[in-house]
Amino acid sequence: MKKTIAVLLSILVVFAFAGCGGPVEEQPEEQIDYEIALVTDSGLIMDGGYSEVAWNAITDFCSSAGVSHKYYKAAEASEKAYEETIENAVSCGAKVIIADGYSFEDVVYNSQKEYKDVDFILIDAEPVDEKSGETRIAGNTAVIHFASEQAGYLAGYAAVAEGASEIGFIGGARQPAIMDYGYGYLQGADAAAAELGEAVNVKYYYCTGEDERETIVKKATEWYKDNTEIIFACGSSVEQPVIEAAELTEGAVIACETDKSEMSDTVLTSAVKDISSALEEVLKQYKDDEFPGGTIIENNAENEGIGLEIKNSRLQNFSKSQYNSVFDKLASGDVAVKKSGVSLESLGLTNVEVIDK
Repeated sequence: MKKTIAVLLSILVVFAFAGCGGPVEEQPEEQIDYEIALVTDSGLIMDGGYSEVAWNAITDFCSSAGVSHKYYKAAEASEKAYEETIENAVSCGAKVIIADGYSFEDVVYNSQKEYKDVDFILIDAEPVDEKSGETRIAGNTAVIHFASEQAGYLAGYAAVAEGASEIGFIGGARQPAIMDYGYGYLQGADAAAAELGEAVNVKYYYCTGEDERETIVKKATEWYKDNTEIIFACGSSVEQPVIEAAELTEGAVIACETDKSEMSDTVLTSAVKDISSALEEVLKQYKDDEFPGGTIIENNAENEGIGLEIKNSRLQNFSKSQYNSVFDKLASGDVAVKKSGVSLESLGLTNVEVIDK
């Protein structure tokens, strides 16, 4: 009888570990509390995007600081699944939760009130109440924001300076960071076109929930066959399909957020964000009991938080010196880039015609 009870207790211990993802072989007697947690949507973690960069930054920091860490991926793309992911992280001892992106806007808005003893770091999004539209950054939440519009500006300028007069933009969704990329892209293209005395056409499209991978491949392929030379692909769901279309048609791609040069020879460059450095700095502040709760931490050209990937670039005509000149104008404030939230007409484009596709 005692032997039976012992076996049952052992089984219960195993299931307790399984819930928090603890390695059962190494932790047979007690549950590990994972202090720092990354929560992500239902997509892949190691996808070359900022989820992977964030996780690598967390791993590097925690390994050197001797802090336990774990990532939790939502079972599906839904508010309920995101809530359960955060709940799971908290139940497994998380003291800091890093949420990667706009999918967690509403969930963090509510969670920061529910879990007041937990610090939240929200990357490239702000806590927003889905029903009222209210934005509130509580004292236990820090927002890491990147100037996507500036990165987009550099991408658009580079595309036209490279010699393209027929370019495109495909955004993964109508959400602020992606729309900022697009608005910046148009303004950068217009600035380069004006300097060159050229006219540029830009096919412009945001994906919807109905757009499957095959749909995006088809659209991008049609654009390339219709003389589009370069497409700026913004969003993890669109980059690979656009690259596939470029490979089929000998087109070119500008990717976003992280260096995607290894994905394909069709990737000319990427509009990147220094997610690793920004996240590491906030984690250091947390470790030093100086967590910057209630604030938005801006990362832009001025502090080199954004840029174009130049080291692995395949651009032939847009030189590094030209890039540095444009970048310096953004960093100094000599060039101000408008963000989304205004009409395309208000951008005052003179040499770019936007073709809404």
